[in-house]
Amino acid sequence: MRRYLERMVLLGVLGTMAALGIWLQVSLLEPPAVKPALSSTHEPDYYIQSFTATGRDEAGVIYVLKAQRLVHFPDDNTSLLDAPRLVQYQGDQPLRHTTSESGWLSGDGNEVLLTGNVKVTQNPSEGDPGSVTHTERLTVRLERGG
Repeated sequence: MRRYLERMVLLGVLGTMAALGIWLQVSLLEPPAVKPALSSTHEPDYYIQSFTATGRDEAGVIYVLKAQRLVHFPDDNTSLLDAPRLVQYQGDQPLRHTTSESGWLSGDGNEVLLTGNVKVTQNPSEGDPGSVTHTERLTVRLERGG
């Protein structure tokens, strides 16, 4: 009976040591999966001075968007524009020039919100003297061909 008890204690100790060894090996040798930290704040990841973007379709250039500075925000892929200037080309129609103090480019790049002293100038054409419009806020859909 004593021998049986000794064997049981020995097997229990060996089993506990084996389980402890396996647990240590799994938890210490395999590093925990590293999850990238998602920024919950609206912090910029880059700046571009003297920014220029040109939109094109199969017929050619349809707009040119310039800004003194672009600030990009990765959490929603939007961009802040300082002193943006937009020139839109509309086939055989006259050019449209739009300027403002600031702007906000949408994440998909299809829309720009212009704010602060917005001025839209439509060039004159035959039979049309052109026009100048002033406002404080204007949303422009940047047309893409296709």
